[in-house]
Amino acid sequence: MDIQTFIDKRKELGLSQKELSNGICTQATLSKFENNGKIPSLKILIQLCNRLGLSLDSIIGVTDSKSQKVIKQMNKAEFNLIIQEYEDSWKIIKAIDPSDLEQDKDALMQYYYLKGYLNVLDDGDLFDAVFDFNRILSELDAHGETIFSFLSFVGMGMVYAKQGDDSKSEYYFSKVFNDIYTMSIDDVSKIWRYINIIFYCALYYSERNDLETANALLNYGVKICAENHVTYYIARIYAQLAMNESRVNGNNKKVRGLMNKALVFSEFNQNEKEIEVIKRWVASNKV
Repeated sequence: MDIQTFIDKRKELGLSQKELSNGICTQATLSKFENNGKIPSLKILIQLCNRLGLSLDSIIGVTDSKSQKVIKQMNKAEFNLIIQEYEDSWKIIKAIDPSDLEQDKDALMQYYYLKGYLNVLDDGDLFDAVFDFNRILSELDAHGETIFSFLSFVGMGMVYAKQGDDSKSEYYFSKVFNDIYTMSIDDVSKIWRYINIIFYCALYYSERNDLETANALLNYGVKICAENHVTYYIARIYAQLAMNESRVNGNNKKVRGLMNKALVFSEFNQNEKEIEVIKRWVASNKV
């Protein structure tokens, strides 16, 4: 969908969003289409194009093969992020020129979210991470209408947690925690990102020994994984539940059961990094 051609034509004709949408749809519907890429019904889209003197096929089916290739690579980098293959993710991200994504706001937000998380999780430049998250929060999604804002809040929270600034890290994590149970999930990529948010929030509270909050989030993550048949985060969730149980009650039967589940899912998903983490923890704690 070539939304920019649509916008350029509206501006060329001197029409405001309100004027263009009048009698066809709400201004909010048009705004979501132009600013967030949320495509209205085909009937509405045809009427809007007719009012602009545009043919439907002039904006539908126009693909930027270079942009699509970059997005495909970023999806691969995002998957590698989940299974902790940070080196492979970095290779992909460093090869991307963000200017190639300027016409696709979602793709640009995906780029900055991934780059920010890699800097945080792989001991990169935290100043760069703050810049990346701020691009999303202050510019690309200033009204907080997409999941990328929540991912950025979590990212900012992780940055300040790494710096030992509890008040700032708590500020960002609390912004997410208040809405985490009501976020909508409507495609697989958002499920991955949603579970990402749940997991890193839970990890944050685990590290601050608020195990009641952490375990509530982790168990909710298990539920979301099960309902949506997503297994790539489940191993890390079970491993964290085991570690939290061990802190409270020692290395008991429940800990061994949770770690066994974590190992089974890691092996099923061929997640070598998580297998190493689990085996190292089990050996050091003599579980």
